[in-house]
Amino acid sequence: MASIYQSGPAVAEHPVLPVSPVEPASAGPGRLLRALTWAVLAAGALLRVFHLLDNRSLWRDELYLAVSLVRMGFGELAAGPLAYEQKAPLAFLWAERLAVELLGKGELALRLFPLLCGVAALGLFAPVARHFLRPWAALLALALLALAGPAVYHAVEAKQYSTELLASVLGLWLYARQRRGRLPLWAWGLWGALLPWFSYSSVFVLAGVAGAVGLGALREGGWRAALGYAPAFLPWLASFAAVYLLYLGRYQDSGWLTVFFEKVYHAYMPLLPTSVGDFEWFFHKTNALVKHPLGQKIRFTGALSFILVQLRLLPLLLMGVGVVLMAKNNFKKFSVLAFPVLLTLLASGLKFYPFHERFVLFLAPMFILFISYGAQSLWEFLPKHLPVRLVLCLLLLAAPGWNAIKEALNTENFYKKEANREALLFINEHYKEGDAVYVYWNMWHAYLYYKEAYNLKYTAVEGQDLKTNSTSYAEYLGKLSTGFGEIKNHNRLWYLYHTHVRNNIGGFIGQPAWYFEKSLVPGKMLEPSFSSFGENLGPKFNQKETVVSLFQLAQ
Repeated sequence: MASIYQSGPAVAEHPVLPVSPVEPASAGPGRLLRALTWAVLAAGALLRVFHLLDNRSLWRDELYLAVSLVRMGFGELAAGPLAYEQKAPLAFLWAERLAVELLGKGELALRLFPLLCGVAALGLFAPVARHFLRPWAALLALALLALAGPAVYHAVEAKQYSTELLASVLGLWLYARQRRGRLPLWAWGLWGALLPWFSYSSVFVLAGVAGAVGLGALREGGWRAALGYAPAFLPWLASFAAVYLLYLGRYQDSGWLTVFFEKVYHAYMPLLPTSVGDFEWFFHKTNALVKHPLGQKIRFTGALSFILVQLRLLPLLLMGVGVVLMAKNNFKKFSVLAFPVLLTLLASGLKFYPFHERFVLFLAPMFILFISYGAQSLWEFLPKHLPVRLVLCLLLLAAPGWNAIKEALNTENFYKKEANREALLFINEHYKEGDAVYVYWNMWHAYLYYKEAYNLKYTAVEGQDLKTNSTSYAEYLGKLSTGFGEIKNHNRLWYLYHTHVRNNIGGFIGQPAWYFEKSLVPGKMLEPSFSSFGENLGPKFNQKETVVSLFQLAQ
């Protein structure tokens, strides 16, 4: 049995990569590449730190998770369930809770671990890119990830998507540096077994790598060679099985969420396409990848906007070229990158996993490597005297570079900015003794977090979500009015609501039908009832669909 681990096709041919994110430089081009690599890494890190320090308000999805992170201890997070039916790997939750324990309950504390993951992903992606690409193409790939708007955003979001990106890069890095021998295989297996505890989506990467490596060994040396990788792959399987039994198995009853992603985002691949619409799904999702997670859709308004938006066709074209040529030239490397994507699509077709925006951020390294391989193949095919490298780099980096500059100069352009903190602190600043505060259900998650994190001086009345128990607008108001009695004896009423959020956690999209009529604005529908208690002094705060109205109540 010892020979299985010591010789033959069961072991990897890949050289061990240095831990440093840049290659040792010689003279000339090597020194320039090293300098540019460090410059790209620094630019990517600084961009992420800049948006962290901008310290925008937590947005809706962050708040749903933050409520649990600031109110539950390590044991409670492990035992669950989390508030608002949130789902996140245990190690990520504990890392977030540790930051809360050490740094407090503010936004910066909750976003610190995702930031560290986002920066670490850049550092590890440099050697990963060099494993799959030539030096100049590897530098291009690193720049594409460093400047990609979605990768920057999720690195400063209090959610697990930046951790998933790091886990994906780590999975590729562990593959690229595998070595001969029994102990290195066991080490590979044990390090990889940690990833599912930080990232659920890492199972697609680990399974894809295992499938690619196992298939390659099977083709080259038969079953004996393939089984030689058991010390690496069995710990992965055992780890995921434990995660599934302890945590993922609980989440199978979220049918409302499946319907939400299917109806709103069309996030599930048609498993057996039978219509034109089914085939169009592949076209639309491929096009959507350009915007998120690749960040290749330029945010430009003006006379040239239509022309500049078409720059998105270039990465799509190069990705197709890269997929075809890598499959032809090096099927093992191709399969390592392609199998995780195919497994994710399969899970999407089975409605186990949504193929949509933030949920496929962890696949961004694979897509970027295919794009860069296509660029590498193109500039090797064309005459050497043409400045192909420079032109391709400029064209591919134009959209993410422009977007990054635009978002840095005006952070209001940054992805998914909401005014939850600003609205609650506005009330806190103007609140007087004897006032009442009523928070509509679609802003209650924001109140729960900021009450805890900022020690708000007022205690709000919770607006109940009774729409599913009502058959009409009138019945809905009638049921809510029974809870208005406690606010009538106050001097003033501050009313907080969101004008866009109609669907609550656990609610099926579009139900009840009357509540989703466009003529009804969520939250605003209660203002006539409050006006009957006194004078409506109008909205005192109105930003990013978040409204604070003030009522002078009659004594």
